[in-house]
Amino acid sequence: MTGEIDDTARALSSVQSNGDLDTVEIVEVTEESHEVCFHLQLPASPNFEQRFKRPPVWGANCELKRLLDAYGLSPDEIEDIVGEQVPVTREVVDGTLHFEIDLEALSPD
Repeated sequence: MTGEIDDTARALSSVQSNGDLDTVEIVEVTEESHEVCFHLQLPASPNFEQRFKRPPVWGANCELKRLLDAYGLSPDEIEDIVGEQVPVTREVVDGTLHFEIDLEALSPD
């Protein structure tokens, strides 16, 4: 139990020491079979990955399409998102810091 508390404290202190982490940079996009993986880079921290399924049909409820639409990109331009800052959510899960692209923040209001 003490190890988990120490891990959580370290993860939380890294969030505070790195300043504002409401957005992070996409540093790489890789594609495998029917998945697209976005690699998110945090300052002085390891990369985080978020995977999206590549759908057979690009409908309005497709998370990958929502992400690309927010940056004015088509499915053929996925690589062009590299270098963009994306809004993220963060939480500590089992003593480990976890980041995900915040799709709700990308949705037009």
